Amino acid sequence: MNTHAIALCVLVAAMGVAGRFATGTQFTGATESQLHQIACAEPAKSDDPWNIKNLYDCSTSTLYIPYQLWTGAKWDGSKTGACMHAADATVAATGARIAGPKRWRNPKTGVTEAVWAWRKADGSETQYFTCHADGIGRVYDSRGARVFAQGRCAFPAGSGWGLAVRRDCADSAIEITAIALDDRNELESIEFNGWTGKTLDHHYRFVPNRGMTNAWAQ
Repeated sequence: MNTHAIALCVLVAAMGVAGRFATGTQFTGATESQLHQIACAEPAKSDDPWNIKNLYDCSTSTLYIPYQLWTGAKWDGSKTGACMHAADATVAATGARIAGPKRWRNPKTGVTEAVWAWRKADGSETQYFTCHADGIGRVYDSRGARVFAQGRCAFPAGSGWGLAVRRDCADSAIEITAIALDDRNELESIEFNGWTGKTLDHHYRFVPNRGMTNAWAQ
């Protein structure tokens, strides 16, 4: 096999299915032990909040995923305090806008909740999201004025997340399939599968300070 053919094979392997590509070192469930080694045994290469040493719990071999990864907001490294936080950003993958928090009265329960508003750039669609211990979930969709129960998971956030470990939420589920670290061992991206009910509907990629950069329908 010539040099060009070898290079092409390496590129295809790195991209994987659906055109996914991580420029840093990518870890999956099969290589979680290597991630553990970097987080728990090797010297830190930076004190950045997104460094794997700040995200990985060596006692449980699980990850803390900042809620700011979904909104694209800056994160100071704190894992305590309220999960709702100020956000005002454009979603890289879709051009939609995430802003909030704002107060929204749930028409089903009569309870006023803090939500982030997700709006398409053309204003044709609005969704509201809120956070909880298992992540971030949708509570309202303007398409049909649908209202959803608390506890759904559209994004994995908070403590206790494992690689290749599915977490079931209210009428939804998430499995983180890969994370990528840059050469300073700072988080470059996470990828995960998202289920609605029993249907696997999308595979997503999120990047710190940018939010969602890719969404692949399944």
